[in-house]
Amino acid sequence: MTQRLLKLSQDGQTISLQVANLPAEAELTRDDIVTQLAELDALDFYLYENAIDTVLQSPLSKKNETKPDDDSADIVIAERRDATLVVKTDPDLMAASITVIGAYGGSVPNGNLLINALKENGIVKGIRKSQLQELLHQAVNLTPGQKFTLPVAFGRQPEHGRDAVFEPLVEDASRRILRPQEGNDGKVDMRDLGELITVRAGQAIMRKHSATEGVPGFNVLGKAMAAIPGNDASYNVGEGTELCENDYSLLMATKSGLPVVVQNGMTVDDALTLNGVNVSTGHINFDGSILINGDVSPGMKVFATGNITVNGFVELAELRAGGDIAVVKGIIGRQQEGNKLGCYVQASGKVTSKFAQFVEIEAGKDVCFSLHALHCVIKTQGVVQVIDEFSRHGTLSGGYIEADYGVRALNIGALAGIQTEIIAFSHYTSLREQLNDAYRAVEQQHAQLQKIKEAQLKLLKIPTAKRPPN
Repeated sequence: MTQRLLKLSQDGQTISLQVANLPAEAELTRDDIVTQLAELDALDFYLYENAIDTVLQSPLSKKNETKPDDDSADIVIAERRDATLVVKTDPDLMAASITVIGAYGGSVPNGNLLINALKENGIVKGIRKSQLQELLHQAVNLTPGQKFTLPVAFGRQPEHGRDAVFEPLVEDASRRILRPQEGNDGKVDMRDLGELITVRAGQAIMRKHSATEGVPGFNVLGKAMAAIPGNDASYNVGEGTELCENDYSLLMATKSGLPVVVQNGMTVDDALTLNGVNVSTGHINFDGSILINGDVSPGMKVFATGNITVNGFVELAELRAGGDIAVVKGIIGRQQEGNKLGCYVQASGKVTSKFAQFVEIEAGKDVCFSLHALHCVIKTQGVVQVIDEFSRHGTLSGGYIEADYGVRALNIGALAGIQTEIIAFSHYTSLREQLNDAYRAVEQQHAQLQKIKEAQLKLLKIPTAKRPPN
């Protein structure tokens, strides 16, 4: 069929089938329409399939109807369409995307068109130029009707403030015991624990990092999201310390001694220093902290209201401290008549050592060993930990262990079938109740957040000019 049936409108936007030119003797086919669309360079136009099907199934030439001699009966079968943009915002308003639907013979979007589409939807913040450029690049290559979606705007969650942090500038003696020194050859000497930790007068021993206000966030509509400021706290200026005159963030030692970390601060203890505790010194009962540079011999007793630090061994002795007890080399006892153990250690704070054998230990806080704990009776309100810093050593075997907050060890028990009795998490019930309370609080917050999101979605359906001020 060579007769021209299709006509391009004067504005170049539509193509019509000229009913007046339909042949009476020949049947019109889809190939005829496609061929003439190609001649008009309109294969990419949007086709009205229903109109085309109607013409093909019921051509006027078969109805013997009189054909009109004007354009009033022409049927529009194709249309030029520009690329379409669909802007979608996430329910939480923290991201927005643009979907480009490929043009049907029309123009592809440009940068101004994308920006205007975002503005019309109220999206004014967090727009990324690189994403828009990528979207424009992909839009050029889309086939008619093909869709391509890309996020182009992103909100920023607020960065909540950090709570005040108190950073010790000197090491904790108990950490020293649990961290043997590594030599130049890369080998670890379990006997070398480094220098004893002491401070001198005028030395900075702690730094306070004040709470921060946080950084506000925003959503893609430009609404600010307030940050929650961190909780600040004041220094606990303990005995033997003072704030620096030139920098109130620094805590200084006013005298030489042993540094002790307390909540939100430190203290410096005047330590009674002894070369050892034996028959020549007798039993020791001191109001303060005690530093023993040697061993505590069998049968001796050492009582202190502060901390007790022993740089040697404790053997068949009794130690009681109002603070922490740190024994560098080890604690050694012996099983006596009536299953009693010959060595007793009691601390209101932590107990730390390299190892313990046949020792009865009571502690208000954690009990930590870096090598082993064998046949001991340990009762603590904290955690029992038998493992070194490198997780290479740590054996808990035999005895009775009662830990309120758990047990952590590299090896527990022994192949020889030695009975090891462990009772852990005695505060499980109260902790579980706290956890359940936390879960309930989270669920309530989620429910409240869902209500807010639903309200936001309802609000988005109302034109901006008609939204209530509140």
